[in-house]
Amino acid sequence: MPLQKTIALLSSIALTTGTGLAQEPKVDADLETKITAIVAPYVAAGDFQGVVAVQVDGQEPLISPHGLASVELEVLHRPTDIFMIGSVSKQFTAAAILLLEEDGALRTDDPVSRHLPGFPHGDSISIEQLVTHTSGVADIYSLERFGETAGQQGSFEEVIEALGDMPLTHAPGSTFLYSNGGYALLAVIIEQVAGTSYGEFLAGRIFTPLGMLSTADTGPEAAVQGRVPGYDPWRTVAVTPVKTISWAYMAGSGSLWSSAADLLTWTSALHGGRVLNERSYEKFTRDYGYGYGYGVSVFTRFGRDVVGHDGRVAGYSSDLARYVDDGVTIAILSNVQSVVRDEIRRLVAAALFGEPYEIPEQRVFLEVSPVPLEELVGVYSFGPGFLVSISESDGRLLARANEGGYSELIPVNETEWFSRMLYATVRFARDDAGSIDRLIWGLGEQAPVGQRVQ
Repeated sequence: MPLQKTIALLSSIALTTGTGLAQEPKVDADLETKITAIVAPYVAAGDFQGVVAVQVDGQEPLISPHGLASVELEVLHRPTDIFMIGSVSKQFTAAAILLLEEDGALRTDDPVSRHLPGFPHGDSISIEQLVTHTSGVADIYSLERFGETAGQQGSFEEVIEALGDMPLTHAPGSTFLYSNGGYALLAVIIEQVAGTSYGEFLAGRIFTPLGMLSTADTGPEAAVQGRVPGYDPWRTVAVTPVKTISWAYMAGSGSLWSSAADLLTWTSALHGGRVLNERSYEKFTRDYGYGYGYGVSVFTRFGRDVVGHDGRVAGYSSDLARYVDDGVTIAILSNVQSVVRDEIRRLVAAALFGEPYEIPEQRVFLEVSPVPLEELVGVYSFGPGFLVSISESDGRLLARANEGGYSELIPVNETEWFSRMLYATVRFARDDAGSIDRLIWGLGEQAPVGQRVQ
């Protein structure tokens, strides 16, 4: 048996294309051909299956399905398929808060205690700090026993109580720390102020008025036609079915289901002034100092201003980006939990705008670990409240952040390992005595370093 097994992530040879000259974005057959060429190798590698959608204001949208909706039944994806969108849900939660502010029902500078009087720390945290991830409220994935109970049908009230029992990670307003827990609190505030459920408020004020008939907050147990099952990467090329995380842990932060067409409708309405008034829209898209606005990231790509967010939840991944001044939206939905969707969005945008892009060469995985796995097993600290545990199971090396899910690490060489789920390379480094003492997340000089603590 050969030592190495070759997995073609993108193609067997590098491909560079694009003129390097800016062009007016156009949705046509040529773009569809380019998208198919970009996506197909990822599908072959088992890292992507789903829908890629592009809309340019004033043009007909392109909604392009790729790969299998059901691996077991060998059913192909359709343009209308419905996916869990993970953290892309956050922008809907943030918009709901702003709609309630427009109604005069709350202010974003209100203390949390005004609407949730029983929540600890509520006097020192504002609603806006929850929205912009500067509150210090703990993340859902840091809750004790999250990994044991996430797949069970728990109580949303119990999750909120558990968040209140956790200490703040930092003084409110002092820094940015991404927190799904903060968005869970926002869902409760919406319910308290609106007098209806989080999902019902979104449906009544956003989904139904905009005709987003495939978008809803119903839990994963609901039988809805068009919803596709979710999968996680397995070994070097396969995928495996997963059980969706309980709605109780995802409400407000990542609980919505949607289709590509609905997400295009949403972004067109949001950025076209049909959802928020001018003042609210400015707050929504403002960079609050950390590249983050109201439930969206605010950044620049190819010299263009972008507002968007990605999402990842058990069995699914998503990306929704609006190139604001160009009137362009790119939506990517997949029923494989892999961060490869960010790479696909970058390549699709490059093709659309006429920027040069390169399809990298194949990645080579080792069939057998070059070092004993027990040398790598341990806990690595990347800072206060952020631990990465490395464990071994049935000959597989697994990484887990805090109490979150497990991602398999596949050996590339003696020091580098690759996660198909996180689409990242990690490195293990040794001290002067030859013992593994650091975990480096990425390849660049600025890659985060975790010190081994166990």
